[in-house]
Amino acid sequence: MNEISEMDDEELIKEYRETVEFRTEESIHGQVTPHEIEFRKALENEILERMD
Repeated sequence: MNEISEMDDEELIKEYRETVEFRTEESIHGQVTPHEIEFRKALENEILERMD
């Protein structure tokens, strides 16, 4: 996802924190859109790539 690769490190960390919260909500409620899931997966992949 291009929007993720354009984020600076600070934005990426902020979004990652939201991803953790998102996964908690997802676990509790079990209701999220496919787009949200794909965005969060792409975000996580970007973080892992930048860490290398």
